[in-house]
Amino acid sequence: MSLNFEITGTPPMFSDIAEKREQAVNERAVFRKRNIRFMFGMATVLIIYLAFIFIVVFPMLRNPEVGIIVYFFPHVTFIIFVVGNHLHIKNIEKPSKVLDKIIAELSEVTADEISSVIDGKEHSAEITSYMERVAAQKRSLVRAEVDAIQKWYDAK
Repeated sequence: MSLNFEITGTPPMFSDIAEKREQAVNERAVFRKRNIRFMFGMATVLIIYLAFIFIVVFPMLRNPEVGIIVYFFPHVTFIIFVVGNHLHIKNIEKPSKVLDKIIAELSEVTADEISSVIDGKEHSAEITSYMERVAAQKRSLVRAEVDAIQKWYDAK
């Protein structure tokens, strides 16, 4: 989903960057709604489970002839927690973190942040050419482009 920023290549157009950023923001909003639904679902399961324990299991414990299965209900709590946590991480947390990273990469940076990366370093023709092509599009650099410039300097 993320754009590829190559210093030696052609910089992406502003419309492409804006489209990808908007798409990531919209998908992040979907995951937030899923997160809220998931939390309500898990709270509902927990409430039903606790009600069952208080209404059915505790009265059964007074009877010594109750099967041993009643004594294993606390372990079901652990299973509910583990399965719920696994589903939450797999279906909501990991994709949300990826989208947060994409949104941060596609956000515009200030001139101070750009100058902090470029100042005091030897200006190469590739970096100058890339920045001129971005300026010709009348847009500012995005975080991923600044990171690509930083990697370019670090590689040299």
